[in-house]
This record gives sequence, C-alpha cells and structure tokens, in this order.
Amino acid sequence: MPKSTRTRSTRRAGRGRTATGTIETIIRPSQSMPVKVLLAVWRWRWELLVLASIAYITIAHGAAITSYFQSNPLWLNALLIIVLCGWIITDNPARRFVLNRIWCVITRHRLRACLVEMRTLNYSGNLPFIFGCLSTKTGQIVWLWMRPGLSMEDLDNKAETIASACWARSAVIARSKRNAAVVRIEINRRDPLSKTHITSPLLNDTSDMPEAAVADDAVLAFLTPDDVPDESTNERPAKTGSGETRTRTSKTKTTAAVNDNQAVILGANGEDVSDYV
Repeated sequence: MPKSTRTRSTRRAGRGRTATGTIETIIRPSQSMPVKVLLAVWRWRWELLVLASIAYITIAHGAAITSYFQSNPLWLNALLIIVLCGWIITDNPARRFVLNRIWCVITRHRLRACLVEMRTLNYSGNLPFIFGCLSTKTGQIVWLWMRPGLSMEDLDNKAETIASACWARSAVIARSKRNAAVVRIEINRRDPLSKTHITSPLLNDTSDMPEAAVADDAVLAFLTPDDVPDESTNERPAKTGSGETRTRTSKTKTTAAVNDNQAVILGANGEDVSDYV
C-alpha cells in the first residue's frame, strides 16, 4: 500500500482547519482614467452644474448683490426675503421644475445604488447604463441601456426591491418593443386619483340618493329610451306553470309580476335581467 505524500505538519494543519464561508468576488472593470472622469461627470452633472452656477454668481455678482442689500432699508430687505420665501413655497412652474429635477437626480442615484447591491453586473463588472430619467405626473421614468451580458431577465421579480430603494410606492419594469437592450422602469410615487372624488355619469337622477331610496320605477324610467313609444296592449295576461303572470308592455321588454311581490324584468328573449338594473 503506497504511503501518503502528506507530511505531519500538513496533516496537523488539515485537522485544525475550519470551514470558511462562501467568498464572493466582484470584478471591477479595468477602465482608463479619462473614461472614469467622463462617467463621473455624467453621473454628477446636475450637482456640478448647480455648484458651478453658485460659484459664478458669487464671484461675478457677489459684490453687487451685497452692496444692493446694504443700500436698502431693513424693512425692504425683510419684504424681499418674505416674497422670495412665498414664491418658493407656493405652487408655480419654476418650483415644479426644480422639484421634479431633484427627484429625478435622487431616483437615478438610488437606482444605481440598488443595481450595485443587487449585483446586476455582467462578467466584466459593468452596470446597466442609465441614459435618461424623465418626470411624470406620478413619479419618474428611468431608461436603462443593458450592457452585453445583461437583459431584462436580470431584473425579473426585482420591482419591489427597486421601489423600496427609490422610496416609491411601486415600480413597473418593461422592455422596449424595438430594442431588447432598452429597459423602461416606471417609478410611481403618488396616485393622482387617491384624493379625487369620481362620480359616475350614469344615473344622474339617483347618484346622490341612498340605495334604499331609489325606486324601481325611477330606474326603469331612466333606462327606457325616450324614442321608444309606449305601446300598451289589451291582451290578457298569460299564466305560466309556475304561477307567474306575464304581461307584454312593449315589443322589446316584458315585465312579470311574481306572487311574492318582486318585480322581474325580462328582456326580448325572455332572459331575466333584474340583476343588471
């Protein structure tokens, strides 16, 4: 029997070795510095634009603004500040645009962080490219360009995770019909119909009345077309085998009086349509 090639030290190390957990390796793409700088500028473009605007106003017009406020009386400066605060608080197109852009920036950053945490990467370590984020009446719409090795299947059953990461009510993921690499994620933050009372245009005469106060005659009068002539007949009521008495009142509608005083409405083919009234 051949001897083992393991030494005593190897055997001792093997005996004392403990099992370790699973090691996950995340591959980072090897990108050049110009590419990294361009991606960072694209990702933080709105923040950089705001900082550049503040720096320009401070450097170019800071002295003029300071001298203007120093030359004005105190009550005028207080009035200007109150008007500015009121303009910011009240609903206006500029305020809506700023808030929508802020939420678009937040949604884009939160979605990218969610994709990183969900490990939605290809084998090169690249994330889906977020090339657009638009504001809607209910939230935002984010457009993703899936890199090679990624598809919409990588986002299956991830709608609740994305909605939770973006602080939204829900998220809907859909693929473009023309290009499989384009994925549309709709972030719903509010329901426009939640605080709106919608009244039905049907039964205008009885829509505001309680259900017990609506008479059957009023409903029949509302459902009966005005151009249908009221044709009465002198025919004797026909008795059926079940004890019901039917009387034909028009060509297209038949009413029946049941022994238990319940009105039964029959259609032209004799079908009971009482449940639909």
